[in-house]
Amino acid sequence: MRLGLERSVAIHYGLGAFSQSNAISYIHGSSTWGAINIYDSQWGEAIERDVCVVGGGSSGVQGAVSLADINKTVILIEKSDHLGGHCTTYVDPETKTPVDYGVVIHQDIDAVTEFFDKFGVPIIKVLPETFTLPGAPVNHSLPALFYGTLRNDVDFRDGSAVNVSTDPESVTDGIARLIGILSQYSYLLEGGNIPDPLPEDLLLPFGAFLQRHHLEAVIPRYYQFSQGMGSLLHITTIYVVKYYNLDDLRLAKPYLTVGTGHISDAFAAAGEFLGPSNVLLGSVVVASNRTADRMELLVSSPSGSGNLKLLSCGQILYTIPPTLENLAGWDLSAHETAVFKQYTSANGYWTGLVTGVGLNQTESYWNAAKTTASHIPVLPALYNLVPVGVLNDTWLVKFGADTPAMDIDLVKRYIARDIRTLQQVNNVSSTTAADLKFLAFESHAPFQLQVSPEVIRAGFFNDLAALQGGFQGRMFYSGAAFHTHYTSLLWRFNKDIVIPLMANSSGGAGK
Repeated sequence: MRLGLERSVAIHYGLGAFSQSNAISYIHGSSTWGAINIYDSQWGEAIERDVCVVGGGSSGVQGAVSLADINKTVILIEKSDHLGGHCTTYVDPETKTPVDYGVVIHQDIDAVTEFFDKFGVPIIKVLPETFTLPGAPVNHSLPALFYGTLRNDVDFRDGSAVNVSTDPESVTDGIARLIGILSQYSYLLEGGNIPDPLPEDLLLPFGAFLQRHHLEAVIPRYYQFSQGMGSLLHITTIYVVKYYNLDDLRLAKPYLTVGTGHISDAFAAAGEFLGPSNVLLGSVVVASNRTADRMELLVSSPSGSGNLKLLSCGQILYTIPPTLENLAGWDLSAHETAVFKQYTSANGYWTGLVTGVGLNQTESYWNAAKTTASHIPVLPALYNLVPVGVLNDTWLVKFGADTPAMDIDLVKRYIARDIRTLQQVNNVSSTTAADLKFLAFESHAPFQLQVSPEVIRAGFFNDLAALQGGFQGRMFYSGAAFHTHYTSLLWRFNKDIVIPLMANSSGGAGK
């Protein structure tokens, strides 16, 4: 689908259609390319759009679609070969059965239902009665999420069973009291501006916060739903309670999931809606030249004419992790540099599907350390091993670390080691490296960029929010670093805060 007026100029070398200086003048009336003069005469195509969206993950795609819906011309730049980021689907090549192995559940909020409804992707409620009973025949009409198993809490270091006992009344009471506490901080659900100073409660390590309020009973719940958060009890509380948050605890409505078990369909449809000329896959920004008059990006891309494209953007929406590594080549302002250089820590998180395991597929295995507080495993570690049901001997794996720097092959070796331990304890022939096959595997790292409590006390979140609308209303940000690693909440953040800011800014006027 073509969206509005697309002003695109192909530069034909040696044919005299456009000289490089004429191409630049066509875009912004100057032959000076500022920060990236070293690339002069190297781009093969010049493209002008109202908005350039950097990052084709869930927040970038939904943001691009939302902007197109208000008649902005949009181009989206994505490093990988697909849209959707951590919303990933594996499709069995023989049966064509899909299995989502990244983002699976969503809160029932307008931003979620509107996105899936727009592309005709069915969503269904996650209800207890929908799950199959352990040992019952697989219901192939339901997504893998609904395959019921018996849970085993096991120390993956030696395969021994761990008694993770929880008193239901204590858990219920703890959740009720935690809801009361977090209700004071409901602004955490929305993103955007966060009070300064922030309440000291939210700056404690999460374990200390729970101890202060005698809420240790909720730790198993948080561990189950906060995978990817690193060493959970040591993370600053604000990051933990924004991720598994007040609305998750209240759960006024059941969660939603894609009814087909194929979330990637929604992002494929979004790409078609935006149009192939407006989606640059396998592409990265190598340099930028941003002024109050116009925002320019030089993009390395395998599509179209030449390897480099010159993008002229009325506005930019940046949605990928704002690490200095990702921003190499950008002409960062002093404000941007001062903020982003303070992200000094992040977690590693990997998800995938493996086959060749051979364990009982009516049971799932959850890592629980025998000797740690509340039995939370010491990272790096495999969180769990769960059969998907809809495909024989196919298991979901989730792995976490306190650093995003682990090599992906090393992560796989850790996973294979833990699976071999479980096989030995359960008298299953040990899997060799050749037997165990990773059908799909994705890194979510860096997961949960963080700054220290001291940096937060110095006004970090105010400084972060103040970046919105920089360069006189032309530079905007979304994505997990500006809110939390939660697709539902990021879509609401876009819908309620970022897109209205862009639409109403002076930089977006008349575009």
